[in-house]
Amino acid sequence: MKPVVPVIVSRSEETTASEIRNTSDIDFIFPNGFSFFEPYLPYYVKEILDIGGEAYVYRTSNGGISGIFIYDDSEKTGTIFTRSRQVFDYFYELRSFNFLFAELRTEHEREIYDIYTINLDSLDFDHRFSHEISIADEGDADEIRQLMVTTHPGLNGRWVDVALKQGERCFIVRLGKEIAGWGWLSIVNGNGRLHSLYVKPQFRRIRIGEDILYARLLWLKSKRAHSAFSEISRHNLPSSRIALKGQMTPCGQIFQYFKKNPDRKVKTKRSLRFWEPRRRDKPEQSSRSVLHSTCTLPSRLL
Repeated sequence: MKPVVPVIVSRSEETTASEIRNTSDIDFIFPNGFSFFEPYLPYYVKEILDIGGEAYVYRTSNGGISGIFIYDDSEKTGTIFTRSRQVFDYFYELRSFNFLFAELRTEHEREIYDIYTINLDSLDFDHRFSHEISIADEGDADEIRQLMVTTHPGLNGRWVDVALKQGERCFIVRLGKEIAGWGWLSIVNGNGRLHSLYVKPQFRRIRIGEDILYARLLWLKSKRAHSAFSEISRHNLPSSRIALKGQMTPCGQIFQYFKKNPDRKVKTKRSLRFWEPRRRDKPEQSSRSVLHSTCTLPSRLL
């Protein structure tokens, strides 16, 4: 394993925090129960570095990983992966942010996201599609990027190109020549993540969101994925209903924390993606949903 490049972050007899310059700089061997998102962590780190963000690892004195932090300065967003309050507090203060995600519950102002999962191995689907679904290709990238920047103000536009290069899929519904809705998915080691679903307001309530959900689940099953997950805000009741209708069930939580950014006098925004990447502004009460983020980190997060 190549040594991580140290930075002046934190150093004591017990712990060391270092910046990750490349995914080859770290072995990604975690203690049991480190994070629900453990299979995705190398993927998230590579993605954040590719879009120009930052990643840090927090280690114990014996070299074990006790925390991972990914951060996008362009969006002022981040995700902390740790079970340690000491590590959380350190990363919480490391960078100014509009919001960040973490699995650890603390007393800071927060919003709860439920993690919905589904086992695809034994699942039979019975869904009649109302709309034609297609998968975006490179020729659609500019159009999708423009749409996402419009609907997700502050989005780091580099993410769309990086996601497509990493093999993520964007499922779209066109009504005429207009893209009416879209939703992203990724797959890592047989685990699928559904995120960044968005349906334009004028096209809601006609089952577009539901069709995109089922299309992604069927695609994952065809690729022999064993499971899929998504993070959904408890304020987003329509998305929760769609997830439950798609036979997804809540299995855990992740928390979105809010903090004023001292470098920018702007209103705190709520992400629509988990890390991610993967959400912005509080979701409207509509079919705008399931599947975020967004996971992002979060917010493509988780």
